[in-house]
Amino acid sequence: MRNLTILAALLVAASASAQSLDDVVSNVMKEYGGKAAWSKVTSLRETGTVVPVMRKGDGKLTRTWTGPGKLNVEIIYPTETEVRIVDGDHGTRNGKDVTGPSLDAMKLQAARLELPMLLATKRAALKDLGTKDGIRAIEIPLSETLTLTLNVDPKTWHILRSTGKASGLEFVVDYSDFRRVGGLLFPFAEAGMAMGMPTANTKFDAIAVNAPATPPPPAAK
Repeated sequence: MRNLTILAALLVAASASAQSLDDVVSNVMKEYGGKAAWSKVTSLRETGTVVPVMRKGDGKLTRTWTGPGKLNVEIIYPTETEVRIVDGDHGTRNGKDVTGPSLDAMKLQAARLELPMLLATKRAALKDLGTKDGIRAIEIPLSETLTLTLNVDPKTWHILRSTGKASGLEFVVDYSDFRRVGGLLFPFAEAGMAMGMPTANTKFDAIAVNAPATPPPPAAK
């Protein structure tokens, strides 16, 4: 029995290695709802709870993606509110300009919200890093200094981890609790790390696809 289990594991690993990069991309896109459906996504709004490692108090999170490179993150903690906005090469935190590694981290977060569609839009630039321990690794060059590497499970075609690299820094997000919203697959739980150290765990209560923009508050009379 043990030999059969080992043989089955070896066959799965061999099958994963034999899959071409085109096959992997196609299978991932199909599992996540299809390229045609994802190409119609123009905005995402995710709400949930952030449990930070380095500070006390959970935060209420609203994360709004409105197109490639455009992300607004609001976290309401018990004692303060943090607002991070990135639009292309410009980023702010609580209204103050952000540069360097902090801006790179925000750009990487915005890029993660484009998954899995980045596999299709960046197909010509993808780098197949092969299979290790049954997990396929694919690197997505985002710019001359930013890359995003995905770990894909060929048994489920789920993206289990993304590793963003920028200027010698590494930001990792592990994904779990996969659910479908309008036919599209999303992870409803994330575990973040920076340079190997845990930073926060995030759980989403709701994810809205192409939701109308929140109207501004009424003008004071």
